[in-house]
Amino acid sequence: MRLAVISDIHSNFEALQSVLPQIDRDGVDAILNLGDIIGYNASPNECLELLWDRPVVSLAGNHDLALLEVSRAENFNIIAYQALLWSREQVKEGYLDFFRSLPITREGKGFIACHGTPTSTDAYLSYHFQGKRVFNYLRHLPDVRVCFFGHTHRRALWYRDIRGKIALISVRPYKMRLDKNCLYLINPGSVGQPRDGSPEAAYAVYDDEEFSIHFKSVPYDVKTAQRRILEAGLPEFLAERLAQGL
Repeated sequence: MRLAVISDIHSNFEALQSVLPQIDRDGVDAILNLGDIIGYNASPNECLELLWDRPVVSLAGNHDLALLEVSRAENFNIIAYQALLWSREQVKEGYLDFFRSLPITREGKGFIACHGTPTSTDAYLSYHFQGKRVFNYLRHLPDVRVCFFGHTHRRALWYRDIRGKIALISVRPYKMRLDKNCLYLINPGSVGQPRDGSPEAAYAVYDDEEFSIHFKSVPYDVKTAQRRILEAGLPEFLAERLAQGL
């Protein structure tokens, strides 16, 4: 099975609109969405409509959950909080049931998927001790070799080998073969608000038969996404950061 893995769309219609045709050309069997469809950017309903008729399996992200329970956003930074309140006013009432239906984790053949970590949508996976904690969790799932996660908006590939060594592997722009004797934590990056220094919309393609991951990115109309943010009255910083990949 070939699986396109996307995350952190964050209401960026222009980015998602550019990524989906490329995914079609990749010839995948399904799309795995790791959550945070809404937040930050100015097109929540349009993004939902783009995904609606596609073979997409989605999870709940922390912003998606805050859309349903605004008190969850009280720990967000002020800009994220303002954007969440704006999104709550914009998302069509009929779409809220979709967000209510989203699970926190999903399991597939040889993998588990989450937004932050398998035990928390809010937890980050950025440092060695955090990776170690998740690998320890995976050891109790004997059929799982890969954990897909998002939330940080940064592409990442962690491994744990049979000796217990845990380390990051540099992400490359070509297909990377994985070792079936290792466990992996894989972040495809963000479609709608990448923070790895590139403004391009990021995603990845996973092939479970080859046991490979291919990190990809697609340029999109950043200026139109910025204009939508400003016209919506959202904080100017949200527009500025898109051009910088921050």
